[in-house]
Amino acid sequence: MAALLCGLLLLTGCGSVLSRTKTAETPPVPSTLVYTTPGDASVLLPTLTVDTASSFVTDFIYDGLAVYDDQLNPHPALAESWEVEDDRIYTFKIRQGVTFHDGAPLTADDVRFTFLTIAHPDYQGVRFGDFTAVKGWGELARAYAAADAAVEEGRLTEAESRQQKLEAYEHFVQTGGLQVPDPYTFRVEAEYPFAPLFTRLTGYGIMPRHLLEPHISDLAGSPYATRPVGTGAMRLVEWKKNERIVLERNPDWHYSLTGRGGQIDRLIIQVVPDQKAAVAALERGETDVADIPPEMVAHFRANVPDVTLHEYATFAYTFLGYNLSHPIYSDIRVRRAITHALDRKAMIDQLLAGHGQVAHSHASPARWDYNPDLQAVSYDPAAAAQLLDQAGWLLGPDGLRYRDGQPFVMNLAVNVESQLRGQTALFIQEALRAVGIQVEIHAMGWDDFLAHISSDAKETYLLGWSLGFDPDPHSIFHSEGGFHPITGYSDPDCDRLIEEGRATTDQARRKQIYGRLQAHLAEQQVYTWLFAQDSVVGVSNRVQGVRHGSPRGLFWNWEEWSVNPAPKGAE
Repeated sequence: MAALLCGLLLLTGCGSVLSRTKTAETPPVPSTLVYTTPGDASVLLPTLTVDTASSFVTDFIYDGLAVYDDQLNPHPALAESWEVEDDRIYTFKIRQGVTFHDGAPLTADDVRFTFLTIAHPDYQGVRFGDFTAVKGWGELARAYAAADAAVEEGRLTEAESRQQKLEAYEHFVQTGGLQVPDPYTFRVEAEYPFAPLFTRLTGYGIMPRHLLEPHISDLAGSPYATRPVGTGAMRLVEWKKNERIVLERNPDWHYSLTGRGGQIDRLIIQVVPDQKAAVAALERGETDVADIPPEMVAHFRANVPDVTLHEYATFAYTFLGYNLSHPIYSDIRVRRAITHALDRKAMIDQLLAGHGQVAHSHASPARWDYNPDLQAVSYDPAAAAQLLDQAGWLLGPDGLRYRDGQPFVMNLAVNVESQLRGQTALFIQEALRAVGIQVEIHAMGWDDFLAHISSDAKETYLLGWSLGFDPDPHSIFHSEGGFHPITGYSDPDCDRLIEEGRATTDQARRKQIYGRLQAHLAEQQVYTWLFAQDSVVGVSNRVQGVRHGSPRGLFWNWEEWSVNPAPKGAE
């Protein structure tokens, strides 16, 4: 993408060769793309992002070592080349001449620093478990755990524990598998073959050491969490929280799939939680790109000729999550009963207008690890009733179920920004009322919702995962995963399968392992998986160069896009 040139496009030799009279030329009008999204970003540092809104923005501000095409094949970006030895040693040659937005040169030290922030004892994100195969990282994790245990047992104070962790970290810095042989070489050594490692190393945006190192103990609280500095295609120039983010083109950037810079001078990301308002703005020509809710697809295709729709499968699914420690939802019979009570095909027809597929486990039909042969939990209200009876939840004369005199009331949390999840909650409320469960819907803003589902106070909630290129689900379902406060799932068999899937680079073998893992999760009904929604995105016809969507999203070839004069209200 591109940025506003701020009057710097001054043409030399503006006078006509046919006249001695100099004529003033009007500078070109900067091209502006307006993208409307329902949710705002939360933090703009790549190693801390957990939501798609933040990741969308950071992808423009930062570059990774590689960039991926629509088929998920890697191509050089900040690394001009790489070599892999014995499936364990990765050597990246860092491109010379790259500068951060503040003019400082990028070196391999910045690359190494980015990953060291994840290893630091004060790391505030959820990705620590992504790198346990790196030489010395496992030892570091054990040292951190031992220091924490010593505090719990009263053998160390908090200050002494932290000092012990810092000493372990410094030892890792000196001896671990993240090394810089020279200013433009980044070398990573793994303890054993670890299939996800390449995508982990190439997928993170590289952050500036010279700015962030003083803040390594509190990156989330640093000024650069909201005023980021990267090497990427766009620079942040404005962020009005819950209103809009404005990015402008970095004229020095050309690390795209095509090897050239973007053609768009300014990207305005408008936050419009009301999806109806967002699509109305697209229809009026006041924005250029917006997600189209399923119920509006037919209308746009029939009545809005100035907008082209792009529909494609994604690596995402929506699910009904449970507090697995809750006295009600810790019972697998209850979870299976709830799944049996939901007609998920009807849910897709009603809420998605057919634009999706029923989900049965942690996978996407669009990704290579998908297991199509799972034993699905069918729509069967009679089976739901039988399971609830077995769990001690018996129908009362009022049509509700009771156990020990208490009614079955499900408290279901949803975030207000998602219209679809609100509709899904209403569908669930009606469906479960038919089997005797009363559903109370609690809508809350995203920040409050995220805090709630990360706490023990949650009961049930609606959420979605947008999955990565590699199928390793360590951060979500491993007992030591970064998202464990949300999932609350700990199972030795699941941990073992995840570890087996990470420890081989044989894709056929990994597919078999992940197929078993998906079957195991489905059998346990860790979630009630609902649907994998197809993405439908509307793009104004004034935007040229959009090819098609892919699991990488619609913007995968953004540097080829160009935009005709700005839409109404964009300035």
